[in-house]
Amino acid sequence: MVEELTIVGRSVAMKGSGEKVTGTAEYTVDMKLPGMLYAKILRSPHAHANIRGIDTSRAEALPGVRAVITHEEAKILYKVTHGSAREYGIDDRVRYHGDKVAAVAAVSEEVAEEALGFIDVDYEVLPAVFDMEEAMRADAPVVHPERDDVDGNILEHSVQEWGDVEKGFKEADHVFENRFTTQRVCHSALEPHAMVASWDGDGNLTMWSSEQTAFMIRDSLAEAFQMPRSKVRFIVPDYMGGGFGGKYESAEKIVLALLAKKARRPVMLRLTREEVFNSTRTRSPCIFETKTGVKKDGTFVARYIKAIVDVGSYAWGAIMASRASSYMTLLYRCPNIRYVGYGVYTNTPPSGAMRGFTSTPIHYAMESELEEIAYAIGMDPTEFRLKNALNVGDIIPINSKPVTSSGLREAVIKGREAIGWERRQRVPGSEGGVKRRGIGMACYSHYAPMLKSAERSVGNAVLKINVDGSFHLLLGVPDIGQGLRTIMAQIAAEALGGRLDEISVTLADTSVTPWGTTTAASRSTQETGGAVKMAAGRMKGRLLELASDIMGIPVERLDAKDGVVFAKGVPEQGLTFKDILNHPDVFQSGENVIVTKATYNVPTFIPPYGTAFADVEVDTETGQVRVLKMVAASDVGRAINPQSVEGQLEGGMQMGIGYALTEVLRLHPETGAPLNNSFMDYKVLRAGDMPEMEVIIVEPVDPNSVYGTKGIGEMSVIPMAPAVRNAIYNATGARVHDLPITPEVLLKALREKEKC
Repeated sequence: MVEELTIVGRSVAMKGSGEKVTGTAEYTVDMKLPGMLYAKILRSPHAHANIRGIDTSRAEALPGVRAVITHEEAKILYKVTHGSAREYGIDDRVRYHGDKVAAVAAVSEEVAEEALGFIDVDYEVLPAVFDMEEAMRADAPVVHPERDDVDGNILEHSVQEWGDVEKGFKEADHVFENRFTTQRVCHSALEPHAMVASWDGDGNLTMWSSEQTAFMIRDSLAEAFQMPRSKVRFIVPDYMGGGFGGKYESAEKIVLALLAKKARRPVMLRLTREEVFNSTRTRSPCIFETKTGVKKDGTFVARYIKAIVDVGSYAWGAIMASRASSYMTLLYRCPNIRYVGYGVYTNTPPSGAMRGFTSTPIHYAMESELEEIAYAIGMDPTEFRLKNALNVGDIIPINSKPVTSSGLREAVIKGREAIGWERRQRVPGSEGGVKRRGIGMACYSHYAPMLKSAERSVGNAVLKINVDGSFHLLLGVPDIGQGLRTIMAQIAAEALGGRLDEISVTLADTSVTPWGTTTAASRSTQETGGAVKMAAGRMKGRLLELASDIMGIPVERLDAKDGVVFAKGVPEQGLTFKDILNHPDVFQSGENVIVTKATYNVPTFIPPYGTAFADVEVDTETGQVRVLKMVAASDVGRAINPQSVEGQLEGGMQMGIGYALTEVLRLHPETGAPLNNSFMDYKVLRAGDMPEMEVIIVEPVDPNSVYGTKGIGEMSVIPMAPAVRNAIYNATGARVHDLPITPEVLLKALREKEKC
């Protein structure tokens, strides 16, 4: 029997959207506390140096300065709760151009900025390394000599294998080898990083910050300051201007808390756009050396990838080097797979999570190579992929679990129809002319909760009913702009049989809400949504029990819809939730105070699938690429809010095209200094740069997830860059392997093609 849903599956307006469009929404940068000071951080002009001495006396004497700290107070270790990053609040060794040296709190940002110029620092400049392959050499400068758990600069070395790769390559009819590189890019969220710290007279720390997690940061701060968790309160404000993985855990919070404690005043730190570019987490540059063996009919028999991941100076993202292997196993069948990955320190900006964590770079390599293989053996690239795709019931090698649902085939078929696949060049680059058209595509699968059986994927929810029949939902995860507040309210209203406009939501306050993980990894709807559905179901059950006593009708004959409990089959006769709570028997007995809670464990891995198709025009004289149309066809399970899904996919197109063509954070090859750390020079695509976009939502409802849902936030960006790259290949026949595909890169590839 198909579940009848009335609120889930509807494109309702986002909660808080009115405040956003009228400009009344308050973000962290808008906060003002009584007596609040403002912080600025002195950053290193060297990529690698020891601090031999530092004199802050002139800065401290400047009128309006209330506190100055250096490594002498702030060499406190900040350990993130996920990954292997270790970073001091301020260290006496700097490891990239822009690293923290000292910090000032003053009555204004202008005074704090002026005070930085009065801090005298004696640096011992050290040799630096900026190239990940050079960093792996035995004679390379060591970025973290203090860590005995790191082999030179190699933070992580992962080897994973399924089957016998050497045997597989011997059985192959064709073997293809390539090398792909991807670049360092920035999240470019519109809201810069901002945070406020305040201590009370009892030694309790409260911090407000635009972050993707509250409880993890609270725990890290408590550990760093050796405080009970109960004395640290972390609050994520209601409005946040994007995250994409970039607003996570950072050691600046140590600095800010110490400034506030020393000054005995609340202190705000607002990073400039230049600081955001250079001093917050970036997507790691990667090198992928690939080798793929296929039979004449296109069947995979062996796949090998060696990955080198530049984790920068401080590596929240060290796990990228190992996690990348999973994406070799989630999408296509292959009996023999081997992955070797290295996470390598360099004297470059810190790395971390970014939308499509690890998945976006390695999919670029895998899907680009697949396109070339398909044409080389005379197969349609869509049919080549479908021939090898995992189907429902197939076992996923990395976790030995079956695929429980897949809309990949439907996504491919609908996507190629929408893009006009038949118009592509059957032989890449075979059509002449200065301006050439091409069509390309790519597929994806991605991480989801419970990828590995050892993982624990948990969500919590608390639901309270008010005497007027409305509800208050408390959740420990933040809304980072993607609409989590609305999605959770839709799930609650559906499970309750309530009204969406009568559900308010409080998020991510460690002293108020239940424990929550993080708004990341496209997991919130499954994890937290599962807990919301359970808590709402329990609330509904209790309301039906109370109504049963009042109405004299057995519980099993009652149901609820639009905030009214009624006898099944007689919806016009019933009691509103308010009527139930205010009935004398209920009110006087105290039974009207109802709070339900739930903890939900994601039962199994539910992989998402999807595709992207691109139609491009290439000017072979200038190297300019114009994307004419993008199609995103994605298996999202059931779309809780289809309009929200469309927004995610359109945003992913914007980010993915930029990753393919324009975005790169460039560093000076000799000093490591950023060369384009502003929106004037870092080329993010604007609305006028975007092509025609078409979104196709595929909804194979998965039986194991909350209302059949899957993730979409990260998945939307993953296939975009390889689809654009493959369209360029189709148009020109030029085998471009390096991102971004700037005019210079493309013209070089065209010249190399002419030589062949």
